[in-house]
Amino acid sequence: MESDKAHEALLSISRNKNFNLLSEYLQNSEPIKINLSPLPFVEYLASVVVSQQLSTKAAKTIWSRVQPIIQGNKYSKSIEAALQEAGLSKSKANYVSGLIQNSELSSFKRSDLCGLTKAEFETLLITNKGIGPWSVQMARMFYLGDADVMPINDLGIKHAHEYFFSKHELSCEFYESFRPWRTYLSLLMWRSLS
Repeated sequence: MESDKAHEALLSISRNKNFNLLSEYLQNSEPIKINLSPLPFVEYLASVVVSQQLSTKAAKTIWSRVQPIIQGNKYSKSIEAALQEAGLSKSKANYVSGLIQNSELSSFKRSDLCGLTKAEFETLLITNKGIGPWSVQMARMFYLGDADVMPINDLGIKHAHEYFFSKHELSCEFYESFRPWRTYLSLLMWRSLS
């Protein structure tokens, strides 16, 4: 199983690099799986936009009010107004509305998206308002199941990095040695914060 292989590889890397805190954490933790979103692609992207710059708890609460609006779209008033009433800022409501109305995005199946190169996938998403590098990384991780994504600008990753690697600068280069398992490392780092 990929998660077991990733766990063993990360443990080996942490030992070889003398990352003692990470090594100890990995020894005492179970492998972690990448849980793919079951949502349609556009709905998943909308959930990512909703969760931007929010705590997990706040994002879940707001998403529970936004998702029925997206799925039903039965409201007589404009979708943006309904999204704002559900708790989204004006700009996020605009971004989510734009995603919903993007027929090109709606036409993609997961298998189509997995066939794109990383650059093609990023270009497809970045052209949409409200989708930046972090959102692309989340989609690669939790929609495509890409095993090698390190979202170094994520606040949780920054906090975990300070704990596990306090003597090392946070940079893309630093995490190169964890290829091709950086998504699994990210998941483990996030889990260490709870």
